[in-house]
Amino acid sequence: MIFFEHVKIREEKFGAVVFETLKEKVFVTNETGKNILNLLKEGKSVEEIINSLADLYAVEPEDIKDDVLGFVGLLKEKGILVAE
Repeated sequence: MIFFEHVKIREEKFGAVVFETLKEKVFVTNETGKNILNLLKEGKSVEEIINSLADLYAVEPEDIKDDVLGFVGLLKEKGILVAE
């Protein structure tokens, strides 16, 4: 997955603000969302993101899998992420 070419991400104290400049849409996320965005920028797969966040938050991967999949699905739905 890659970011749509018209997407800009700005990190903030609370998380991140994502700008989709073509349609002038704004998407705001918390710290966890910012972590997912950064891992996506690094080219990590969804499975790698789940495992990284599980380590970061000291939880089982199964406990956060649905949340990560839902967030990534929302990014796709909003036109922020596209398939390679």
